[in-house]
Amino acid sequence: MEALTTDRLPSRQEIDAYGDAAEKIYEPLRPRLEAEHWGRYITIYPVNGDYVIGRTHRAALKKMQKKYPGVAFFTIRIGYKAVVHFGGSGASDAMAWQMERS
Repeated sequence: MEALTTDRLPSRQEIDAYGDAAEKIYEPLRPRLEAEHWGRYITIYPVNGDYVIGRTHRAALKKMQKKYPGVAFFTIRIGYKAVVHFGGSGASDAMAWQMERS
């Protein structure tokens, strides 16, 4: 797989392939990451499988950008279906997480 660079807009197919490759890297890690890092962010470089974990999306992204400047990455919020939550307070997510853990 070739890296997507930040100097051009990738095609939809390239974005989908990048995401699929990142998800294949994430899936085997999911059980351990959800147990140890629930709610944090994992930023993955699909080209070589390297990844970093951060408390925030920005923190994870900055760590990866230092390692690989000028390329695109794929970020997943650990334990969630979406990286970013729009609207609401997020209280329902917190309550669901607490209920699952008890």
